[in-house]
Amino acid sequence: MALLHLIEQVSVVGMGGAAAQVVDVLIDGDRFVGLAPRIDLSTVNLDERTDGRGKLLIPGLINAHHHSHDRFDKGRFSGIPLEIWMGLYNPPSYRRGWTAREVYLRTLLNGIEMLRNGITTVVDDIHFGGHLEPEVVHSAFQAYSDLGIRADVSVAWSDRPFQEGIPYLTERLPNELKGSVSTQAADRVLEHWQELARSWSGRVRFVFSPSGPQRCSADFLQQTWALAEQYDRPVLIHLLETRIQALTAAKFYGKPMAAYMDDLGLLTPRSVLAHGVWLSPDELDLIARRGSSVVHNPACNMKLGSGVAPIAEMLRRQVNVGLGTDNNNGNDLNSMFDAMRLAALSNALLDQSEVCPVDAMQAFNMATLGGAKAIGRGTQTGSIEVGKQADFCLIDLKTGAFTPLNDALTQLVFCEQGSSVRDVYVGGRKLVDQGRITRIDEEALMLELVERMPTLQGRIRSGQSASEILRPYLEGAYRDCLDDPEMEGMRHSINQFDRSRLGTKPV
Repeated sequence: MALLHLIEQVSVVGMGGAAAQVVDVLIDGDRFVGLAPRIDLSTVNLDERTDGRGKLLIPGLINAHHHSHDRFDKGRFSGIPLEIWMGLYNPPSYRRGWTAREVYLRTLLNGIEMLRNGITTVVDDIHFGGHLEPEVVHSAFQAYSDLGIRADVSVAWSDRPFQEGIPYLTERLPNELKGSVSTQAADRVLEHWQELARSWSGRVRFVFSPSGPQRCSADFLQQTWALAEQYDRPVLIHLLETRIQALTAAKFYGKPMAAYMDDLGLLTPRSVLAHGVWLSPDELDLIARRGSSVVHNPACNMKLGSGVAPIAEMLRRQVNVGLGTDNNNGNDLNSMFDAMRLAALSNALLDQSEVCPVDAMQAFNMATLGGAKAIGRGTQTGSIEVGKQADFCLIDLKTGAFTPLNDALTQLVFCEQGSSVRDVYVGGRKLVDQGRITRIDEEALMLELVERMPTLQGRIRSGQSASEILRPYLEGAYRDCLDDPEMEGMRHSINQFDRSRLGTKPV
């Protein structure tokens, strides 16, 4: 039976304007049904009534790019270039063998942290190390289902061996360290993806993820997009996260990476392009024409030295942009407040034609409606509108972040770090109540994790010898890329927006 819930006289951001509006919010079951300065209650029988004075109501934040698979690696590294980091933190030659229970626990741990930070929807791109035991895979989906959060969950795959995705690595790597992927394995993955698409299609939903264009064959990519069309799901793919990947496009395909994808028919409105740090102006124009979305991950991009994505240029071209936290050990936080703040601040490093090329409203939109639109859920969530799912957070305005209260939106983006979040709802259900997770016994979860942690960390340490064996080859290939003559031209052409007309020199 649906419950009728009124939140009275609450300040709301996310109704279409920058300024907070004081309104009554009426929720019937899982949806917003009334938004007005005052709602006439003479013919309404309420089941719940909440005093909204002193509170800020915002749409649930949408973490549009995340990886839960490295939760147990949190805090292991300072900054390392992506191409080296990917092989070191979890070497492809070593299988950790996480059990279904361990995957379930790590997913819950991530989800709880995100809920407390006001995240009501997560796009979790999970890499299972090439081993897709059904019980293990389904346990991640089940964790999000039990927690109550809205989740798009993928099972990432690439059908090219890891060494073929980075220039010069194949030549440097000894044969005994090279990986391989069979055609039969790729076919099994496509079948497995279809089974997951049929099994998970609601609040927790399977989505497609072919990792990155340089890590996949053209045939596998095109088959993935065909399945996405068939099942009406988004496709997650990493695009031009680093300058090495820009070099990869030139060396492997003789053209920019976005142009290569477009030639294969892969730039469509369901394409969710993670990162886009090294997209050129022409590539941004192409993405804008095709209606694809970009997801900005500022913290991970900076920690791994990948650079700053040209978000202001994307927005000027009306490219839809979402926002993500990315990896646990490539960011170390699952905070969209941190992501919003960095998104608003970091583009000043690229674009000095404006004092603030990305403002608070734009950063907030990326963290809400931009993410929802990217994954095809824009009609369901991402803003406070009648008819939409009641995914929202109640934030205490009587905290240091909002004292004095000058502008709620600006302070939300630049001052808040999640400590003011009090209640979080998904589909009208309260999942966080005054900071307490309502659907999971968190104390029992933490006790179990403490007991298991020596085993989990021991398994990670056991892979470090494989990391050290790979390290010199990864570092050597990385240096080869930097020394490549084509890289020199890229240093002075890619990602250099507006600098020529400003008369400043590229960095």
